[in-house]
Amino acid sequence: MELWCFMVRYGEISLVTGVIDQLCSLMKLVASPESVFVRGSAMRKMAGSISRILTYGPQSVVDHVYKSIAGDDRSQLSSVMCVALFMEGFPLNLLSDRMRSIATQRIFTDYFGFLEGFDDKSMRACNSGVYGVPVFALSASLLSLQVSMPNIDAKTLKFLGSIIHNYRNTLDQLTKDHYCKLLSETLGIVSNMKHLYAAVEMEEVILGLKSLFISGSTASDTQLYQCKPNLALFVAGLGHMEITESDESAKCSAVWELYHMLLREQHWALIHLAITAFGYFAARTSCNQLWRFVPQTAALSYDLSGDEANEERFMSELKAFLEKETALLTITPSSEQLGSLVRDGLMLKEVVRKFSEIDAKAMGCESMVIDEEKQLNKKRKLPDGISEGVELLQSGLKVIDDGLFEWQQNNSAIALNAKFLTHISRLKDAVAQLVGLAGSG
Repeated sequence: MELWCFMVRYGEISLVTGVIDQLCSLMKLVASPESVFVRGSAMRKMAGSISRILTYGPQSVVDHVYKSIAGDDRSQLSSVMCVALFMEGFPLNLLSDRMRSIATQRIFTDYFGFLEGFDDKSMRACNSGVYGVPVFALSASLLSLQVSMPNIDAKTLKFLGSIIHNYRNTLDQLTKDHYCKLLSETLGIVSNMKHLYAAVEMEEVILGLKSLFISGSTASDTQLYQCKPNLALFVAGLGHMEITESDESAKCSAVWELYHMLLREQHWALIHLAITAFGYFAARTSCNQLWRFVPQTAALSYDLSGDEANEERFMSELKAFLEKETALLTITPSSEQLGSLVRDGLMLKEVVRKFSEIDAKAMGCESMVIDEEKQLNKKRKLPDGISEGVELLQSGLKVIDDGLFEWQQNNSAIALNAKFLTHISRLKDAVAQLVGLAGSG
């Protein structure tokens, strides 16, 4: 891969374009609607390779690839390939201004067109596993577009509410899986739109999520687990929302319960996402009773045995986590950080030195073995006279064999002397052994 990236950066444009075109053609061969959501599929791997290579290429090549795959083509194959590329980090930010404007306009036009025509009937009528491609395209390209999106309005929240409602009222598992994917991607979109948290429709969405994940009949659905990473991003954004802290407030209670659910998660990745979300929320919210967002059974409240929960332990872990997150953003390192880096560097240097010594010893042993083999070979080598003599014995034995054959042909009725044949057989064995010894020498 590094060699490809080097070639794309320093090669001639015609050569680079030709190679990229071949890779895109190969991607078209393996592309299918079913494989776009399979992370390890051949299609996703090809999309990832192309996207990575393009980050080292000139702007004209990035424009060329986008035009060749998207262009004016509105086919399902083109849409699926675009989504796969966006999911794998296609560098939209490296497009020329004109091409980036065209790409942005297409993504938003397709997205709003999908929202206008969305309903449960269209979902059920679609046999493809990629229903809602415009939603996935927008979600995957948000970070690369780097443009303001005030035109994403309350329609997105209404769409999110419809997904929640339709999921609860759907029995078909395949349709539920489609709704799960749409729910996850839409939560990711909303989490990037701070202005949406001030919309009046947001309260209905929060209550719907609480019912879906916690109190409703769907709370035990394992399919919803795939939505929790983006749900964590969504609840982090609630820090931009005005929340009235009261037991009588259904919205506030729902937010508490959503945080309780996420902070109880035991999987290490979800623990990290949940604590990151809570840290982001706590730093921006106007709420004062933050302890109400933390359950007594939070995953980080337990000791190593997993038997005893302690609220102080959670706060200690939260404090340590936030300090580490802050340290990552520090521009000027402190003397303690520099000292730690020096110690780590010295340890690494010592490890490298030990490995080098081991390699040197191994090379020494290997050279000794080779030298010993050479010496043995020298000792085993026989004088030329012996080798020539063995060759003469082989030739003589062949002459004897020919004579015996001729004798049998001419005197078929007369039996050969058994004693004579026995001696010939022994002679053959002896010559064979001599040939073997001469060959090994």
